Amino acid sequence: MFTGAEKRVTGKLEMIVGPMRSNKTAELLRRIETRRQYAKQYVMLLKPSADTKSSAGVVESRNLNGCGKMEAVEFQCSDPWTVLPVLQATEQAIGKRVECIAIDEGQFVQDLFAFTRHLLEAGYDVMVSGLELDFRGMPFGEMLDLSWLVRTYSGNITELVAYCACGAKALYPQRLIDGEPAPYESPIIMAGDNYEPRCAEHFVLPGRPH
Repeated sequence: MFTGAEKRVTGKLEMIVGPMRSNKTAELLRRIETRRQYAKQYVMLLKPSADTKSSAGVVESRNLNGCGKMEAVEFQCSDPWTVLPVLQATEQAIGKRVECIAIDEGQFVQDLFAFTRHLLEAGYDVMVSGLELDFRGMPFGEMLDLSWLVRTYSGNITELVAYCACGAKALYPQRLIDGEPAPYESPIIMAGDNYEPRCAEHFVLPGRPH
C-alpha cells in the first residue's frame, strides 16, 4: 500500500443491493463518477471474472441514461487478493493513496467479507454492488454478510427496486432457460444473461425441494 505520512483511518462501506434490472451497476458508476469529478478522488473499479455481461476489463450498465461504462481491473473470482499488488503499483504510479475501491457484481467474489474488511481496515472507502439472492431465492455469495461491516465500520446500504411484469415489487431474479424457468438443480452461476425480475407471486422454481 502507499506509505505516505498521512494518518490512517478506517474506511466506510457503501453497499448497493437489489434484484436484477434495478440499476445497481448504473448507481455504482454514478457514485464513482461523482467522487472522481467533484471530490477529485482516485477510485479503482474492480470486476470479477464471472461477470460476463460486458467485455473484458469493462464494467457496463444496461441503463443508457447514466454513465454507460468504465474501465476496470478484472480479477479471478476465487482470489480477490491478487488485486492488492495492482493497487500498490497504482498508488506508486499516481503518487498518492487510492481513496476508494469499487466492486461490481460482488456476489461472485469468494472471500468478499475478509477482502472488504481488509480494505476498510487499511483506510480505503469501499463500494460494493451486487445481488443478495441467487436464482433459487437463497443468499448469493457473501453479499448479505457485508451488512455487518456496514454496522461495524460505518457506511450505508442502498436498496434499489425493480418491478415484476405485473407491476409488483420484484424480490427475486428469475432465471430463464429457453424462455422457461430454470430448474432448481441448474448451477448457481451460468454464462449468459437470461434473467428477469419477479415478484413472490410470479417467481417459479421447478424442482424446489421444499
